[in-house]
Amino acid sequence: MTLRIGVHGGTFDPVHLGHVLPVEETRVHLGLDRVLYVPAYHPPHKPASPSAPAHHRFAMLALALEPWPNLLLSDFEVARGGTTYTIETLRHLRAQTEGAEILLVLGSDSLAQIETWRSFRELLAEFRLAVVERDGFTREALSRALPPDVAERFAPEGSRPGGEVPEHSIYWGGNAPVTISSTWLRRAIPAGENLSASLPENVAAYLRKHGLYRLP
Repeated sequence: MTLRIGVHGGTFDPVHLGHVLPVEETRVHLGLDRVLYVPAYHPPHKPASPSAPAHHRFAMLALALEPWPNLLLSDFEVARGGTTYTIETLRHLRAQTEGAEILLVLGSDSLAQIETWRSFRELLAEFRLAVVERDGFTREALSRALPPDVAERFAPEGSRPGGEVPEHSIYWGGNAPVTISSTWLRRAIPAGENLSASLPENVAAYLRKHGLYRLP
């Protein structure tokens, strides 16, 4: 039986519950054995540097994933430094996990921008995608907005990865749409808003301890 490993990259600046609960829901819905989180050292699609240094973002992610045995953490991009493109990370992890299938786990907002990614057509040809729905980026909207040769890869609703059907390589995770965003949190933290519904408590404690995202 093929081991299926999801790979979920991002800045996680900071990590929040919308990065964790919907991904676990997607993992279960699509039958993935585990999901490997890969925080970026410097994301290629964001010209400005992340607000928090890589070591802090990595540490917060490790705390957030503690309760989830099937959600694991990789330091590949953080240890490498600089900018790493998604296809490079996926190919590296595939080489490190011989016999396993590597799937990219991404938000539907990121899928909407996939035409801007480095070597995106090669990525779609080599790897299946598991899509976590984010608020405002529905399957129906993306099926109309994406290029036809991308939209036609959408697997039938409710299906799971399996078999060799390359034309059906984008699978919807079935989660409730994610409404939390790191952008909002970076504004809410210095404003002193109640974040108990958005941040794991151990991450909130880490933020307080290290004074992250506070106004200068």
